[in-house]
Amino acid sequence: MLFVRLRSLLFELCPDHPVAFCETCRRAYTPEQLGTEIGNGCYLCRQCGADLRESLVAHTRTCRNLAPQKPLARMTSVSGSTIPPAVSERFAARRRIRLGLDAHAAAG
Repeated sequence: MLFVRLRSLLFELCPDHPVAFCETCRRAYTPEQLGTEIGNGCYLCRQCGADLRESLVAHTRTCRNLAPQKPLARMTSVSGSTIPPAVSERFAARRRIRLGLDAHAAAG
């Protein structure tokens, strides 16, 4: 099912460039050239029969069209938060202990 969803994304977001490349016969495929049939053989090279799924996955990892469009969320600093200072300090102390950054406090 994963590859069915992937194929639909490729048709929508990558229609104008190759999304799979056959290492055996050196042929590139656009989503349209891969066809719309889903089933046995739908991920095989039309020329030599090589499996193109690995190439499709590699494309999804590197294609700009499939990269997230939203910028990463920014977190506010603890110093600018509305959390009472005592709670914030206890949280920071527990975090240091958990991460092993405060050996003295962990021993006590």
